[in-house]
Amino acid sequence: MRWNGRQAIALACAAVFTAETTGVASAQTVMKIATVNAGDNPRNVAANELGRQLGARSGGRIKGEVYLNNQLAKGEAGMLEATQLGTIDIAPVGAAPIGGIFEPAYLPLSLPFLWPSRQHVWKAMDGPLGAELAKKMEAKGLKVLCFGGGWGYRNVMSNKRPIKSPADMRGVTIRVQQSPVYIGMMKQLGANPVPMPWSEVFLALKQGTVDAMEAPAVSIVSDKYHEIGKYYSLTKHTYEPITWFTNLRNYSALPADLKKALDAASKDACALDRKAELDSEAGDLETIRKAGVQVNDIADTKPFRDMMGPVYQEVGAKVGKEWLDKVLDAAK
Repeated sequence: MRWNGRQAIALACAAVFTAETTGVASAQTVMKIATVNAGDNPRNVAANELGRQLGARSGGRIKGEVYLNNQLAKGEAGMLEATQLGTIDIAPVGAAPIGGIFEPAYLPLSLPFLWPSRQHVWKAMDGPLGAELAKKMEAKGLKVLCFGGGWGYRNVMSNKRPIKSPADMRGVTIRVQQSPVYIGMMKQLGANPVPMPWSEVFLALKQGTVDAMEAPAVSIVSDKYHEIGKYYSLTKHTYEPITWFTNLRNYSALPADLKKALDAASKDACALDRKAELDSEAGDLETIRKAGVQVNDIADTKPFRDMMGPVYQEVGAKVGKEWLDKVLDAAK
């Protein structure tokens, strides 16, 4: 059918009138939310809730599409790079790959045996320290939506032997995050650190390419490492806070009401992220034990901590004494 000019104008006016009178937007913004983990990981619980809330708070004008387990990019660094480019809209990323690859100011957050408790981390990230980090990331084209929970306290899973003292780490080939902090920490303990993306670790441990890896209980369970690991030693050497990012340019282009919807949905998702982490940890350790993995606690981590001085010095040289002291003060 061919339309004349008057008919085309009439049709356009009718479409506008319908949109205005029904309150339905003529176009829907699709936001792709991506994570690196499988299963019921707290990141995924929060990501799914974020997708739901985006639709509800925007009146259907934003559609949140959730992609789990490295579907859109491989590893946290890949996720963050894709968010910079705008091919991923929202991604939660831990401090280690950010500090190791994108912004050195994040490096001190990964220092071994730094945080006395999760609550110390969360308070620091919700305060002036987190605000400064958010400002630094804007220079990278990234908008911080919120600070979620963390990866939980990280421990060592090994197929070689349980870790009970620093001497047990000598000669162990261990996968670490792509961060100079983790490389330096393991070298101080006499281990052989191998940095690699998370998406490659399972096969590396299963095939014996590495003897060990380090990760929190929640990730061990969600990604099924308890099915291939022999020993899980509760070293609790680091705690990685999670930052939820979006592309700054795309965020700035949103209408004010959709920015408000995104901000509110993100805040709720990060609160759930923290709660889900706390809820899952005790059960995750029990799941690991029931799978036949030998779990051992380390009552005194002082021998490990006493070896970390050079790691702190190296990070201080990279970020400057003033910034390092600011993080250390926040950790207290």
